[in-house]
Amino acid sequence: MKTSWTDTILIEKYLHGGLDPLARQVFKARLLQSPRLRLRLYFQKKTYTLLKLYHRKKLKEEMEVLHQQLFNDPAKSGFQQSILQIFQ
Repeated sequence: MKTSWTDTILIEKYLHGGLDPLARQVFKARLLQSPRLRLRLYFQKKTYTLLKLYHRKKLKEEMEVLHQQLFNDPAKSGFQQSILQIFQ
């Protein structure tokens, strides 16, 4: 199943609110008529969800590394104390 570039662009615009009201209605009508287009839309949404989860996980990992660097380094004890005082 080959995805046309035009459909991909339309799906992107639809998902990101980039279609004018008339084009949005035409796209919705095409979705009702085309199981293939609905499937492409489904997979594009799924791709965005997976990318969001992946980037969220990477950000958490980076934040954990930063946390370990800041709170386990004796040279940064002044910083550690100032942060801990905020939350007391």
